[in-house]
Amino acid sequence: MNTKKLLAVLVSVAMCGAAFAGCGNNADSSKAESKAESSSSQVEKMPETDEEWTQAMYDKAMVSYGNTSMMQNVIKKAQSGEKVTVAYLGGSITEGISAGADGCYAKLTYDYFAQKFGTGDNVQYVNAGLSGTPSKLGILRLDRDVLAYEPDICFIEFAVNDGMEADYQNAYESIVRTLLQKNITPVLLFSVTENDHSAQDYMKQIGEFYHLPMISYCDALRYLFANNRMTWQDFSDDQSHPNTEGHKLVASMVDYYFDTVMDVAPEGDYVMPTDTVFSPREVDAHMYEGDSLTPTSLGSWKEGSTIASFTNGWTYDNTGDNSPIVFEFKDKKFLYMIYKEVKQGEFGKLHVKVTADGEVYDESDYDTISPSGWGNAQIQNIAMMPEATNYTVEISMAAGDEDKHGEVLAFGYTE
Repeated sequence: MNTKKLLAVLVSVAMCGAAFAGCGNNADSSKAESKAESSSSQVEKMPETDEEWTQAMYDKAMVSYGNTSMMQNVIKKAQSGEKVTVAYLGGSITEGISAGADGCYAKLTYDYFAQKFGTGDNVQYVNAGLSGTPSKLGILRLDRDVLAYEPDICFIEFAVNDGMEADYQNAYESIVRTLLQKNITPVLLFSVTENDHSAQDYMKQIGEFYHLPMISYCDALRYLFANNRMTWQDFSDDQSHPNTEGHKLVASMVDYYFDTVMDVAPEGDYVMPTDTVFSPREVDAHMYEGDSLTPTSLGSWKEGSTIASFTNGWTYDNTGDNSPIVFEFKDKKFLYMIYKEVKQGEFGKLHVKVTADGEVYDESDYDTISPSGWGNAQIQNIAMMPEATNYTVEISMAAGDEDKHGEVLAFGYTE
């Protein structure tokens, strides 16, 4: 069987099996809960039928159910007719690039959850996917794009957008802790690129520590690829994004979790650990845009910016005298600047001067042109103090770039 046909078969078998996966008793479902332990103690039997390959794919994808009490409580809430909101935070995969708003895994799994557990229109949907954004920006967007809708569940998908450095680890754990502090159930979803990049290893550490549900289509795909059951080109039309059938396949893995989670015994009421894995310093971070932050001086800048998801920023006017735009921030610890990044063109370096409690803290130039830029939002930590500090931030174009363009989109901060 060719791989494209196999992918269609896997999706078909997965979608057909979904209607029956949750019908077993607790003894049957406990097999899924204990698969990791059993697989380590005996030689793995290779699947033979399409149904067996599909189940093996699910087994690889289901890294952990975590403490099921949180998700079970949300499902019972939905079944009772109460309002439940399912949110999805991530990058372009979550946004639906290559599959569209209605064909992405997020919309497909929301529809499945609403149909399976909802009682009409009581289940709401929030897609906070934004192309090109890692968890470092996700933690700053969290308040505006997710928490404002008071979700009950939040999927987190940043494994291909994040690097392995400490600032990504800290931001990712900050997202998890912020959600848990607000009694929102996180579900960790791990993706992968064609060149096998995935930051899931440290994300799994976080998920295990906090006893969270974890679904890895990265692990499932690696298994299928290794056994010549499909190729990357069957799953994706580029280097990163699932195609339409790929999104259906990912959705089937999430649907399998929804089908089986009610049968997995909880570990008792969920209690968030007081310790941490890394240094989640951005817990409960916030973001200022032009509608919530007024500069003390506009200088040679004007209000408004050109990225669809960040239209309330500030744009440099290169017909002026390059006088700085000035902002005052009171009682902040960490401060982040979000700006527009491009690959080429007439954009220049931003010159940023930061004063902390009246003393010059830092003065640096930040290049808005990057080989990976494409008109995306980029983030830069411009100040970090252990105690609440009063900052003054002055932004102009760097020397020699007075005739170029620049956009400041927003600021992030912690208190």
